[in-house]
This record gives sequence, C-alpha cells and structure tokens, in this order.
Amino acid sequence: MNETTTQTPSTAVFDAPKPGYGTRLSLYHANAKNTGTALQFEVEPATPDRDGAVFFTIAKQKTVGNLNAQGLERFASFDWANKTSVKLNFIEVAEMLMVFGGQAASLVHAGKDGLYHNSPSATTSVTLKRAEDPNRPGFLLGVGRTPKADPNARQYCTFAFWPSEAFALRAALMAEMGLLAFGIPRERRSGASAPASAGGAYAPPPAAPAPFPAASAAAPAAAGFGDDF
Repeated sequence: MNETTTQTPSTAVFDAPKPGYGTRLSLYHANAKNTGTALQFEVEPATPDRDGAVFFTIAKQKTVGNLNAQGLERFASFDWANKTSVKLNFIEVAEMLMVFGGQAASLVHAGKDGLYHNSPSATTSVTLKRAEDPNRPGFLLGVGRTPKADPNARQYCTFAFWPSEAFALRAALMAEMGLLAFGIPRERRSGASAPASAGGAYAPPPAAPAPFPAASAAAPAAAGFGDDF
C-alpha cells in the first residue's frame, strides 16, 4: 500500500511534517456497579515503509469514584495494566465506519462476523453492531482476547457507544483516513520548485472527504442513556 517509486518528490522542497499528531482520544464509561469500561484511540499515520493504522485499547473499570476524607471527588479508575489493545488497518477501520454510518448492520470482515487477529501469544476478536434495544440506542463493541497458553484465561470487554459518541468518533476517523492511506501531508515551501508529476504539474494533497450523511435508520439520542446493555 505504501510502496515508493522513482517519482516520489524530494523532501528538500517540502516543510517538515506537521506537529500535533499522537494525541489519544479517550472515552470513559464508569458506573456505580463498577462494571464500566474505557476506550482509548490513537492514529498512526502511514510512512513510505509502513501502513497507517488505528490503535484502540479497552480496559475494565477498576474502582468506583467517590469522595475522599477531605470531601474532594475522586474519579473512577480503570485497569489499564490488564488492557486489551487492537491494531486496525485501513480496511478494518472502513468496515467499522460502515457500521456507524448504517451501511452495515454489524462488523463483517472477509465474509466472517467480526475481526479476528492472531499473534504468537493470543487471539483477539472484535465485534461491533447497533444496539437492539430501542430504549437504549447506540452501538455495542465487544473485544475478546484468548491467550494461547491458557484458553481458559479469556478476557472479554464490552463498550456501549452513545449515539453522540458514535457520530463524533465516525466523523473523527473519517477525517483521518487520508493519514492512514498516504501519511501526513507535506506542504511546499514558498519559492521551492517541486518535481513535475506524471501529469506535468505538482498537485497538493486533496482535502479530507466530508463524512457521509447520518443513516436514516440511526436512532436518536435519548436522555439518561446508560452503559449497561
């Protein structure tokens, strides 16, 4: 996907890559029953020798937030030491976006329900579907990790996206698809001349595409939406 060719412009005519990438997006769903979960997303732009990817990490709730002895609020914590991390490639991100956008009822990859990633140490599965309860609209993400050394030690976490979270996450990931495919855009330095492209003139990278319109089947957000499906 990221093969280089002899037509690649020299880096001497471009500014350095734009700063500001590498920040994580975090979503926290804590509850009083200590059964909540949290998600963190991070985008890894493509480079000439590496495909771009989206990494997400899920962790179960560890403690319930309360007031300490001084009467100050103490927030809930999550068990990041036993987190499950997943790497999504360009197509896998697109398949998740199709679910959020209503183009697919559930996450399907290569004709199978869900994603399955094998590593030397474990097998990880990912499912995503629209919530079936009309009183609790949103999307349900399921992540399982089974160690190959001990299949009985399987970990499984779920995260229920509120409709607003699904809408915003989809918009954010749509805007990053260009980074996953082509990396961080480089700007021409003023006064510098770039090598001619195959068409005979330098063309700057296109703007990121606008998100698809919200699917008509999407359920509206409801006040008091909970995390427990």
